Amino acid sequence: MRQLDATATAAALPWTPLIEGLADLCRAHAAGQVACPPRQVLPLQSGGSLLVMPAVGPELAITKLVTVHPDNPARGLPTIMGEVVVMDSASGARLALLDGPTLTARRTAAVSLLAQRLLAPAGAAAPREVLIVGGGVQARVHAAALRALHPGARLWVQGRTRAPDFAAALGLEPLPPGPAAQQARPWDLIVCATTSREPVLAPGVGEAAGLVIGVGAFRHDMVELPPALLRQAQVAVDDPEGARAEAGDLLAAGLCAAAAPPLVSLQDLVLGQRPADDGRPRVFKSVGCARWDLAAAQVAWDQLRAAAS
Repeated sequence: MRQLDATATAAALPWTPLIEGLADLCRAHAAGQVACPPRQVLPLQSGGSLLVMPAVGPELAITKLVTVHPDNPARGLPTIMGEVVVMDSASGARLALLDGPTLTARRTAAVSLLAQRLLAPAGAAAPREVLIVGGGVQARVHAAALRALHPGARLWVQGRTRAPDFAAALGLEPLPPGPAAQQARPWDLIVCATTSREPVLAPGVGEAAGLVIGVGAFRHDMVELPPALLRQAQVAVDDPEGARAEAGDLLAAGLCAAAAPPLVSLQDLVLGQRPADDGRPRVFKSVGCARWDLAAAQVAWDQLRAAAS
């Protein structure tokens, strides 16, 4: 069994093949070739959680095991630790062990960039002015993906604590804190990557953007996107079942109520559904699911086999 550390896992997940692998996985799932039950979340000691996320495809099966312990930094340990076990679907043979946090970070950013490609208005140019709100892992990996795939974009970063250091380390443009700085510039793309319990976008911000992406809020009590923006927007999600259970942004806006219209999924977009060109803002909300881990594992395994041949 191949064991890949964080650096090797990142190298096995180049952006373009990863994005195409996610689209391929959507088509396979639509054809009934992929099984992916809801993830299990079990409580651990010290306020921690264990996440168990299996998925099975035509060639590979995976299980991602992740532990989240918010107090770990005080222990000198990462908050999130985990691994992805990759197995042969036909025999159950263990093929690889991938670094869980690295795979999760990269596939999440790739999901965002796939959605950005599919949700862009007809004839729209590549994004030029991009705002990233946040300073953690997801903000960093989204910046890396955007730099790789949209090198002409100007990336701005706004956050409360870690964002200034993050911006300086990557040579990005720091945006002063506060709503006025957000409102002073037209944005082609906004990425919110925080665990905030209140909206991080000022009133009106995002209503004229090409696309607003929310990836940080992953629990029912986290609301980083303004409900007013969501209620007027055309909204798509990575996984409708997960979004209805976990996307606090959508729950706060009433978009998961029984009477609400069905949520458009990333799979719907891959299969050809497109938002109407009616001038409304466009929002993509991502909460994650094991299908995306399976797609990433398939890309990594293909890369390993190609390197060995």
